Amino acid sequence: MGAGGYRVSLVDLGNIEEPIINDSIVDGCSVTGKREEDVNYKLTVLPLGNVKKNTTDASAAASVEFSTFTPTFKTIPAGSNLNEWFAANPIPDEAVDEMLNYDLIGGAEYIISEVLDFDAKRVTLRSNSKMDHPVITFTGATSGIAFTAQFNAKYIDFDCAGMGSNVGVFAFSKSSTVPAANTIDPSVYKWAGPLISDPITIVNCNFDNVKGYFFWDNSAKTWAETVLVDNCVVHLTPESAIGGGVFWTNKAGQINNLTVTNSTFWESDDCAGDYKYFYQAGMAKGPDLYVDGSPAAAAATNSVTYTNSTFYHVTWNGNQWGNYNGMQSKTYSYWTMVDCIFYDCSPSGVARRFLHGRANQPHAVFNNNTYMKNDGTFQDPQNYDVSGTIIEEDPQFADPANGNFTISGPTQVARKTGDPRWLP
Repeated sequence: MGAGGYRVSLVDLGNIEEPIINDSIVDGCSVTGKREEDVNYKLTVLPLGNVKKNTTDASAAASVEFSTFTPTFKTIPAGSNLNEWFAANPIPDEAVDEMLNYDLIGGAEYIISEVLDFDAKRVTLRSNSKMDHPVITFTGATSGIAFTAQFNAKYIDFDCAGMGSNVGVFAFSKSSTVPAANTIDPSVYKWAGPLISDPITIVNCNFDNVKGYFFWDNSAKTWAETVLVDNCVVHLTPESAIGGGVFWTNKAGQINNLTVTNSTFWESDDCAGDYKYFYQAGMAKGPDLYVDGSPAAAAATNSVTYTNSTFYHVTWNGNQWGNYNGMQSKTYSYWTMVDCIFYDCSPSGVARRFLHGRANQPHAVFNNNTYMKNDGTFQDPQNYDVSGTIIEEDPQFADPANGNFTISGPTQVARKTGDPRWLP
């Protein structure tokens, strides 16, 4: 009481060089700053003197730290082999019903030496700092992460150089310990297997040296309602032809709704191998899915969505963008491809293969996409992308050979297309 104002600072402890509120003088009792998810904050307040009331500045500032991270269950020590650490620290049964957050130390190094199978436990692996990612290195041919329940990865860099070509960075588990409550109801669906009803999310992660599948079903009959990849960079480096897809779920499993947004998937120009598809799915086929022949609420619709993303030299070797017989010409299937840049992808046509060769899909949405060939010309959208918004202009990537896809094409810049991280 009686202060002449307050000097206020608010910082993200993971990025103190760029304060959110920087020594601002506040003449009043409130100040507003943006509150974001997964940030450790420090607020500092120094009461200032009031000449009229003959008071001086406080001798010291008051400060408080607070966090918008959801509570941490355990922190995994730096340098751990995650397979060994989880074997020594088993995930408790409470994770079947409750998400448990495991923190990795920002900037630290970890390894996965074989498949890390979380089975039916709900797990989040994340850095304790959004700005300082830990690195997980795959060191064995079977290295990868498997699950049959909700899983999240956040603020982590993955070096996948040690993985084999026939495994996935992420995959469904082959385990059989899923509770009955988390399985498909056989009285409604002609499907017998686990149901992952909560979203699987891969957010703010970077992946290098991905030699196999990014996500695959592992020939396990599992149904994931939603898979979301957001704000990620995925460098694909197949050493030979990959018969499946970057996302490959046509062996037994199903992703009901797949979304890739604000992300980049790319292969080096000198990459020896390639993927046959970006997304190949064995989507359930219409009325055959339901016992009574009519859609039920849990799977009344399915969708494939790509927004604000950059795709470079993926499925370049005469291959296809999408293959999913179960979605074609279905009134409950939705397709969205908006504000994306494709370069040297799917020579038979990105938009065509996105719609599996079925033009005029009733629920297809296109807007502001670029479909550029490696010779500088552009793909013919035929009757697939009929939005009238196609950008036939070179995005002028800064240094694609080294993974820098910053654009300078004036139309793409003006419309803010592609992965937002590459906007000038």
